[in-house]
Amino acid sequence: MSVTKELPSKATGGTSSLGYQTMSRGAVGMVEAVPSVDMNRLSDMEEWHLACRIAASKLLCRSDLLPRFLLHICEQTLMGNSHNISEQRIGIHIFNRPTDYNPGEDNIVRSYARTLRKRMDEYFESEGSHERLRIVIPRGGYVPIFVTNGDSGHDDPGESHRVAAERVAPRAGSVEAGMRPLTQLGVQRMEHAGSQWGVWLKGLICLLMGCVLGAFAWSATHRPDDGQASEIAHPIWAELFQKDRSTLIVPADSGLGILQNLTGKQISLETYANGSYFAGETSLPGIDAGNLADLRQQRYTSVVDLNIAAKLMQLRELSAGRVDIRYARSITAEDLKSSNVILLGSSHTNPWASLFEGRMNFRLQYSSTVDQSLVLNERPNGNEEKQYLNGTGQMANRTYGVIDYLPNLDGGGHVLIIQGLNMAATQAAADVLFYSPDMRPILDRARLPNGSLPSFELLIQTSSIGATDPGAQIIATRFYK
Repeated sequence: MSVTKELPSKATGGTSSLGYQTMSRGAVGMVEAVPSVDMNRLSDMEEWHLACRIAASKLLCRSDLLPRFLLHICEQTLMGNSHNISEQRIGIHIFNRPTDYNPGEDNIVRSYARTLRKRMDEYFESEGSHERLRIVIPRGGYVPIFVTNGDSGHDDPGESHRVAAERVAPRAGSVEAGMRPLTQLGVQRMEHAGSQWGVWLKGLICLLMGCVLGAFAWSATHRPDDGQASEIAHPIWAELFQKDRSTLIVPADSGLGILQNLTGKQISLETYANGSYFAGETSLPGIDAGNLADLRQQRYTSVVDLNIAAKLMQLRELSAGRVDIRYARSITAEDLKSSNVILLGSSHTNPWASLFEGRMNFRLQYSSTVDQSLVLNERPNGNEEKQYLNGTGQMANRTYGVIDYLPNLDGGGHVLIIQGLNMAATQAAADVLFYSPDMRPILDRARLPNGSLPSFELLIQTSSIGATDPGAQIIATRFYK
């Protein structure tokens, strides 16, 4: 399923040398036109030929958006239109964002700019080491600078050092700016919103906080020593963290899950990716328009997901400089083609997981009443059940998580999905992956003759709270060789 779409060639406003149109989707309306380009002028410029070589290099050519990003900003700069380069305009023209989108709430341009800077650094260190010129995109802006390769292009040594430092890739594992735990922000928003929050919504936030605390309680009573973490799933980590392919860690969008529970509506990936979900809603029972917009636009995630991300960043197999933590709303379908990806959460809170549901046997299904959510077993084996429901009655704390290890969209990389019917189940699935002694024999048995791992799924049963529970266990497996 492709989310980023080329617009019809009939679109009014002209086409730049990159082939993108100067109109957004018809439902959004017309965007301001990109100034027309004199290709004869560009073809005589050494800087333009350099930009084209970088865009066609092996470091960028597997991506659709990175070359377009680079050529767009270089084109505008070389034609004297650098004043037209801004984060919002790049988002509109390159990433197909609506004209009224807010870069402060959707940082896809910043995320791709970080990746572009890293790829260009790698280009000039490898296949472009012979280039006479170098392109620098200073951090904090998007207007490229053309300098002599090996020189910052500034006479002042201090300034030269500063610009050179800006070319260095961000530290691996830096959490995307603005991504905040749901528990902390839920309390902050309640304090500032005052009486605007309905009593029942406050209860919902408290319930979610309780789920997080329950997950921590489960973790504290069932988790072995941290020293075992990187040993058990070593074959998986070795395949997910590669020196020649980037890896994205994508925590869930908890605000999306709350909105779906409040409205009883399930959001499709397409409306999530283009930001149009719940855009027509002005308010909901117990929540006003301001707080509705807040849940749609702010980057809320759970402490559970951030803990999993932190644990991943401690693995010894991690390739420095090739790992990024990115919010679900900043992902595109292209990312799932060109990178290895670790998705935290199911399609209910991380809609990108829905791209892989056709390959899954254990599929999570949600209802507006969380306790009625279930795991559907498409093809039961032996004594397996057709459905695994959140527990009721004496088994009220029983819940289920799933681990999916599948090919990415282009088949050249891998996707790991860690999901659960609630936060405690997601935490349990992650802990099985990191700590359970049952993982090693399962992975050893599944390993292919060439040493690689096949696609697989694991169904995890656990209890959300309670120290007397026997702990999480793998109750069903699927391997696809």
